[in-house]
Amino acid sequence: MECMVLTFESPFKVPAGTYMKRVFAMWLSRHAWWLLLLVAVCASLCAVDVKWSVISFILFLAALMMVMSLVYFNYAFSPLARWSVMEKTIMMDGNGLHIKFDHPKMNDHDIEWGSVRSVQFRADCTVLHISHNVDNGDAVSPSAINFLLLPPLMQEQVAAFKQLYLAR
Repeated sequence: MECMVLTFESPFKVPAGTYMKRVFAMWLSRHAWWLLLLVAVCASLCAVDVKWSVISFILFLAALMMVMSLVYFNYAFSPLARWSVMEKTIMMDGNGLHIKFDHPKMNDHDIEWGSVRSVQFRADCTVLHISHNVDNGDAVSPSAINFLLLPPLMQEQVAAFKQLYLAR
């Protein structure tokens, strides 16, 4: 199978803001029930007394900010976050992805196609959901959000990517 090298700005990187948007969207889809529970508690306090509505709203916003900061620090310093936002060149072939980082302290990595659980082609990025058995330098908890972001692919690159991914 022939190799394809992604060259956008060769090497390319995905903005950190794009990474954090994906993290918060994935985190909220998994843990939205906590926020709904907090809203229900606030609503029940409002039923007791109207004064509690202001207090519960302030507590809700404070809790939301705390949660957002914890999510940020949990995922922003993970190895896969560094993989997404550091400058790199990615070569794809029949075996998988070969990531070569521009930074001298970052080790190059290979990701086999079997470790890629799913792929999402979005307008702002391409999301590769990666299984937990990828060696990313840290112990990964099963509940962790593991994904690698690539820049948005052009139409011919999407077709070539799908051909390589489906041939696994």
